[in-house]
Amino acid sequence: MTLNGQTQELQRIIDQQLISTLLQPIVDCQERSVLGYEVLSRGPSDSPLHAAPALFQAGEQCDQVISLERACLKQAGHTCNRYGVSRLIFVNMSPELLLPSSFSEDSLQALLTMNDLKPDQIVIELSERYPVDNSEVLKARLIALKKTGFRVAIDDLGTGYSGLKRWSEIQPDFVKIDRHFIRDVDRDLVKKEFVRSVINLCERLGCRLIAEGVETLAELTLLRSMGIHLIQGFLFGRPNPFPAADLSALGDSMPVSGDPLAAGAGYLGRYIAPLSPNTSLGHAWQILQSSPSIFALPVVENDRPLGLLHKWCVMEVFSSKYGRSLNQAKPVDSLTARDALVVEHDEPLEGVSQSLLEDDLYYLKQHFIVTRDGRYMGLGSTRSLLRTMTQRRVEQAKHANPLSQLPGNVPVQREAMRRLQQNEAFTCIYFDIDHFKPFNDVMGYSEGDEVILSLARQLCAVFDGDTDWVGHIGGDDFVVYSSKLELQNRCEQVQKLFKLETLSRYPEALRKARSMTAEDRDGKLKRFPLVALSAGIVVAGSRSFGSAADLAATAADAKAKAKKSTDGIHIVRGECVAEGSVPAQVIVFNAGSPL
Repeated sequence: MTLNGQTQELQRIIDQQLISTLLQPIVDCQERSVLGYEVLSRGPSDSPLHAAPALFQAGEQCDQVISLERACLKQAGHTCNRYGVSRLIFVNMSPELLLPSSFSEDSLQALLTMNDLKPDQIVIELSERYPVDNSEVLKARLIALKKTGFRVAIDDLGTGYSGLKRWSEIQPDFVKIDRHFIRDVDRDLVKKEFVRSVINLCERLGCRLIAEGVETLAELTLLRSMGIHLIQGFLFGRPNPFPAADLSALGDSMPVSGDPLAAGAGYLGRYIAPLSPNTSLGHAWQILQSSPSIFALPVVENDRPLGLLHKWCVMEVFSSKYGRSLNQAKPVDSLTARDALVVEHDEPLEGVSQSLLEDDLYYLKQHFIVTRDGRYMGLGSTRSLLRTMTQRRVEQAKHANPLSQLPGNVPVQREAMRRLQQNEAFTCIYFDIDHFKPFNDVMGYSEGDEVILSLARQLCAVFDGDTDWVGHIGGDDFVVYSSKLELQNRCEQVQKLFKLETLSRYPEALRKARSMTAEDRDGKLKRFPLVALSAGIVVAGSRSFGSAADLAATAADAKAKAKKSTDGIHIVRGECVAEGSVPAQVIVFNAGSPL
């Protein structure tokens, strides 16, 4: 097709509004629901510009990128409105369309929100494939859009120009890994390590990760075991002219956890295609020889694991005289080790380690089978387990508070991000000791340390549920997270314990006076009440906060109000920090005087 013919055809498509919109689902595997749809544009079916690459390449060659993208966005909005799409809508935009030279911010927002679409429903996908001439202007435009409720995603991570620099500057809500790194990730160690590194960065930067191009159950299983739960690909649905998704691939045997510092055995489960007990040893040997990194194959019947076929065992039998010819037709069941350790996907790694050590005093197994509800899910290696546990202990020691040995500031922020990303309601409690400086000055710093250690023990004893988490920010500041939303009684319990313990540390004269004299921060003598314990409790809804920093700011404000409270309990309704989200309930609690 000549350039002139291409220009005429493209202009016809734009003028006559012949763009068609297709929708591809993005699935949240944890929620077993559709998170949103990416809108994809195509030309007319009878046009040489029907395919997306041909259409947008023509836009670039004919200098019609802006006009083409405007037409695509208009049709996308019309399609989503016609089908009543209530989920997130992911729209692809080139950086050029976002620059002021294209059109004003108001007109850009109007284009995106036409057809009754709301800003918090739209995710702007910015592809890494296109270079950016003015990154500062682009950054400012995206930040402005985010403040009005729009969300931002970086598309095609790993393929383009700016990479991590743009990621850190824009602070996107979502990052999409390019399908090149997802294809056959279950069989490619290099791709797997790349994905793992991106997961770690997402956890640190507080954004959600989407895997593109997932087409096989093996890829899905591996990704979910690594902790990626937002999936896009043919496995859940091809692009369609209407919203649709096939969730049948979400079987009960799928792993659900993936944080190497918090997850269970499912994180280490690598999906390896299992053998049936009737598979011949000769066929199993071919698989083992073609996969040098695999040293054992799971033997499974009706989704239930029977044991492991070890590579060394087959080698031993086949290496004897006539061993291969005599045994290759036999079923693998004849050499299957039935003593394999089988653990559920949510079994804590410490429990898996203990089971391995207690299983045999003289032989440490190299592998264990991971299941969900008794059904085969993957195979874990003892080496990976030891490496992960070592990493966990190093991380815990590196970021632990030196006095209490509880998780410090970095793990506190990481835990906040993890809970926010789960999109489930939870409670954050910020504990602080009132008048602690005068106590230190009068009673001595060693006594002050004992009070802090005592409070740490009290918090761990009271908040000891499965979903409770206690951290020590520093000094006399502690944070508790819990999935429980009604925690006032437990706060009162901590108050009683704190009152009894601290009161016994004062001399009798100070207990009777109910106060002490100490220097204030200006060096002047002043009467201070005895120590008390305040707590700001933030009950966060499923989408109350845009980031861990937002949550921390609200908790700090709640704590400050608690320290000024005089009537014991004060409840306020706090404004939500994140645009367009549900207001958080902030409960401010103060113990008052310990006497």
